[in-house]
This record gives sequence, C-alpha cells and structure tokens, in this order.
Amino acid sequence: MRVLVGQFGGPTAVLNASLFGAWETLHAAGAEAVGVRGGARGLQAGDWPLLRGAPPDWLLTTPGAALGAGRQAVSPAEVGEVVLRLRGAGVGACLLMGGNGTMGLARALADAGLPAAGVPKTIDNDLAGTDHAPGYPSAAAFVAAATADLAADLRAMAGFEDVRLIEVMGRRAGWLAGAAVLARRHPEDMPQRILLPEVPVDPDALAADVAALHRRDGSVLIVVAEGVCGRDGTPLGLQALDATGDTQVLGAAGGRLAAELRRRLPLTVRAESLGFLPRCLGSAAVGRDRAEARELGSRAAEALLAGRSGVMAAIAPRRDAEEETRYVEVPLHEAAGRERPLPPGMRDLGPAFRAWLLPLTGGPEHRPRSLP
Repeated sequence: MRVLVGQFGGPTAVLNASLFGAWETLHAAGAEAVGVRGGARGLQAGDWPLLRGAPPDWLLTTPGAALGAGRQAVSPAEVGEVVLRLRGAGVGACLLMGGNGTMGLARALADAGLPAAGVPKTIDNDLAGTDHAPGYPSAAAFVAAATADLAADLRAMAGFEDVRLIEVMGRRAGWLAGAAVLARRHPEDMPQRILLPEVPVDPDALAADVAALHRRDGSVLIVVAEGVCGRDGTPLGLQALDATGDTQVLGAAGGRLAAELRRRLPLTVRAESLGFLPRCLGSAAVGRDRAEARELGSRAAEALLAGRSGVMAAIAPRRDAEEETRYVEVPLHEAAGRERPLPPGMRDLGPAFRAWLLPLTGGPEHRPRSLP
C-alpha cells in the first residue's frame, strides 16, 4: 500500500512528531510513505517524494514542518484532478495533518473516492472534534511564560510606561490568548485584561476600564487575541500582506487598540506582539504535546491500513484533570470546516478554563489576581 502523507497550514512545535508517528507506523507495516512538499501547493504540483526507510529521530524534537506546509485553497475541480493523478501514481490513501481547512480537504478526497484520514494540528485550538489539537499545549505554555516575562518588564518600567498590550495569535477563538491566565512566578504576572475574539471590544469602554486600572495598579497589562473584533463584529487587526491589498491577514489589533487608547487617555501606551514565536518555538515544546502528536499520527496511519477512511484521529474530552489521554476517531465531517470557539462557560477564563488547561501545559499554577 502506498500512502501519501502531508503537512498543511501553519507549522507547530510538534507537527514533525505527527509525521514521525505516521511514517513510523506505515514503515512498520510494510507500506510505502510518500511525502508532499509544501502542503496544498505540492499536492497540486505533484511534488511527492518517496519517504524511504524508517523516519529519522530528529523529527521528534524539531519544530516546523519538515515537508513544508503553507496555505492554498483547492477547488472541488482540482480535488478531482489530484485524485486521478494520485491514483495514477499508485497512491491508495492520503493522510493529511492540519486544521479546519485541511480536514475539509481530507474529507473532499475521501468523498472523491480516495481513502483519507486526518491528524489535527493548530495552535489556535479552534478545530472541532478533538478536546485539543497538537501544537496548542506547547504554544499555550509559551504564551503563559512570555506574558509573565513581559509583566516583570512592565513592573520594572513603572513610571515610564503606563499600558502595554501584548498581541497573541488566534483568529476566531481565544484559546491561545486565554493561556495568559497561567502566567506565574509573581502575584502580578497575570494581565489585568485578556481580550478574546468571542467578546466584542468597545474602545470607549476599554479606555474607561484602563484608566481605572491604571489609577488602581500604576500600570496595565492587556493580552489581545489577534482576531479581536469591534462592536460591529469586524476584526480590528486586518492588514494587507501585499501591495494590491488582495491578501489580508490579522496582526494589527494590538497596535490599533494602542492607538485608540493613546487618543483617549493621557497615558503612555505600547503595543508588543508575540508574532509567530508561539507557533514554532521548539525549545518550549511540552512533552505531553509531543507524545500526543506522535500518537495521533500513528493512529491515523493505522486507520488507513485497516481500511477506515473519512476519519480524524482525535483526543477525547477529559472527565477530570488527572485523566490520561484517550484517543478516538471522529468522522471528518464533524471537523471539516467547523470552528471551535471558547465555550461561553469558559470565556471568563476562570476555574473551569484553568482546570482544563493546566494539565496540558505541564506546570504549576500560581493564584494571581482574578479577572472580573
């Protein structure tokens, strides 16, 4: 059996561990693993190198996407063409690692008659059908630690810098920005406010809140999800990526909110961004995250070897914080194209959210001041 294996979308600290798990399982079963260079672009271009022998061990500890990833839409007509070419190359199944769109592509391949399985991957953690996605725990741990570091810096600059906003990735879900509640080491590490995409922001109300917090605390630290929206539901952080303005991405929300606060308040306001650091910082990879990524890659490969198609290897919800990881298979149609925002019961980032998050990041929780 020849199985095509690909990495799609943005990289993570543990995406290569999923590749290792899938490749390792296919090799042990005597199947041929065929890679895809560059995600969807390579899939359409026919850039499918044979992955010879057993997977190299360095995949387990290396961040990024060893095969190359990236984003590109694949139309229904193009899916049909790809299936014909893959079958012509002797490929009997596909294993795709990625997020919402990737699971949609895997489902389309399966619907077109080519067996396909998926492996979840997203630091945004917005993929339906799984308790959490590989890549998220490591990114969340990094966000918590970076927030604590920047909080210490802000405390040291009291009297010079009044307000600091830290922008964190997360297009339409606040799972990653919310991880800042685990900032620790000092009672004042936790930001006074965390702005989520699920909760619209009123700049006037925010300014009044910041002014009150500054009078009380002397400085104000705010974490801003890149997908935070204004009162009308429009993302505040859209910006052009090219000269034509045709390609737009998020990444300016912190700066725009900082400008709004400077306009309304007689305070010094700085905007910082963690940028892509949470996505690929291998030094911050959490051991549990790496192990789960490897296991999910292996289980997706096992499903295809057993003749099961149209499924995503996933992590079952935990019944309690101490429970070991349980793995399940969910139909791709339960994950494809569906988003998973923070549920209303967790949007206060209180005990329920912290109890869910803490075991994933592998560290003790400091009990800081609470959010309102």
